[in-house]
Amino acid sequence: MRVAVTGAAGFVGRRLVGELAAAGHEVVALDIAEQAPQDRVEFRRVDILEGSLAVELEGVDAVVHLAFQMDPIQDEARMARINIDGTRNVFECAEEAGVRHVVYLSSAVAYGAHADNDFPLTEKSPLRGNDDFGYARMKREVEEWLWPWAEQSSLEVAVLRPSIILGPGVRNFITKFFEMPRFVSVAGHRPPWQFTHVEDVAAAIQHVLDKELAGAFNVAPEGWLSAEEVEAIIGRRSVRVPEEVALALADRMWRAGVGHADAGIVHYIMHPWVVAVDRLVETGFRFQHSNRDVLAGFVAESRPYVTMGNVRAKRSTVAGIGVLGTAAIAGLAVAGAKVRSRRRADG
Repeated sequence: MRVAVTGAAGFVGRRLVGELAAAGHEVVALDIAEQAPQDRVEFRRVDILEGSLAVELEGVDAVVHLAFQMDPIQDEARMARINIDGTRNVFECAEEAGVRHVVYLSSAVAYGAHADNDFPLTEKSPLRGNDDFGYARMKREVEEWLWPWAEQSSLEVAVLRPSIILGPGVRNFITKFFEMPRFVSVAGHRPPWQFTHVEDVAAAIQHVLDKELAGAFNVAPEGWLSAEEVEAIIGRRSVRVPEEVALALADRMWRAGVGHADAGIVHYIMHPWVVAVDRLVETGFRFQHSNRDVLAGFVAESRPYVTMGNVRAKRSTVAGIGVLGTAAIAGLAVAGAKVRSRRRADG
């Protein structure tokens, strides 16, 4: 099979391209970034927003669409252009080029984090990605466009919705959150967590390709970890702050350019958004890594580092970072409390 992969230079893309080539597939690796030569892989520098993408997809049997601006950026219009317009262009160009099958990597965040979520979420659960968290909203909006479009298309479409992806070399706004000097949670909320290994994500994509599956599939190890189990594996207790303070804190940090994501991410540490994976398992797929193993592996790899704002440094070179981190959180919490107090006075 000849398979094109967009976002081939990303952490899932690199793994997937290697696995597909090793399995004997011909791979066309598409990305705007430079890539190292590899057997059975043809690398092309391509922007998914370009109309010429259809030419690059000629003669391709299947497309895996991974290209997406995951880490939130201040310029939401640019982020939407890449994530929404770019995804539409990939699907439309794939149809124009005569591609048979497209696999799109969405995310479990598309379901949203809400107090009344199904537990666990299934592929039939509504997509309610939170409006104030750009990454989740865009994942939801892509699917809101995609499914009606796919019904009128000749393409076979599969969508994978993985939980938090971790693994060797994975580095994004989520890993930064777990590398903070103090693990922050919202008082009164102790949601469970799921973690999927990047190898299992790549394997799930290859499984869907090989079996030519269509439809939506959740991707996560079976089960989940409690908040207490997560804290035990990470090796530190969380600093718990009130919801309104957490939202104010996240918003202030984001606006100041030192936050890792817009304030809506707070919902995802408040409410459960774990997924059931029965549908994928019923097709014969088996996960090789448990939730516990994935998180423990990440902790072992990231243990030497600490992230504060946009700075990542080795713990050994940052004296007193624990004290500084706690002080920073306390100071921001006080600022958030003052905001809350002013709002009450104004109301």
